[in-house]
Amino acid sequence: MLEALTRLVELGGPVVVALLSLSVVGAATIFYKLLQLRRYGARYFRQLAAQVARAPAEVAADDAIGELVAFALAEREADRAGDALEAEVVRRANLLLSGLSRYLRLVELIAYISPLLGLLGTVLGMIDAFRGLEVDVNQADAGVLAGGIWEALLTTAVGLGVAIPMTAAHALLEGRVQRIGEQLQDLLERALSL
Repeated sequence: MLEALTRLVELGGPVVVALLSLSVVGAATIFYKLLQLRRYGARYFRQLAAQVARAPAEVAADDAIGELVAFALAEREADRAGDALEAEVVRRANLLLSGLSRYLRLVELIAYISPLLGLLGTVLGMIDAFRGLEVDVNQADAGVLAGGIWEALLTTAVGLGVAIPMTAAHALLEGRVQRIGEQLQDLLERALSL
């Protein structure tokens, strides 16, 4: 494995090093986001909605969403309901969702620039291959040129290999945050209308 990675870096040069570094950063970010979002599934919101319906005063505030729901319920119970409370709940919910969306832009950026870096590596490799051909014009060999082109195209393949999973992960994580937002909105509307 390490030998293949070393060979890949030798053939692709600094562009492959940059792409591999981006893939490590992207993978770490995706792993972090998966850990952060894993608890907020449909089951979590069903249980919280059941708590709100059954015993609003006993809603567990052991995480940011529970705290927000408990705040909304407490303020409603204290007869502070109205436009000001709704505005404050919406503000806090937006801050919470903003926190859940944090670092998704980084994954999106890696997905966008990886194919461009791969293309840059290909162009640089092609320039190098043709420059080498120009220097040894008397000893021009199609095999040498094909080898240079093959090495150059390797960076495009690596760029696409990084971009495709990053794009898929970004779409899935963004969809997950959007679903959390929808479920949170429904839960808060129930809490404020009890």
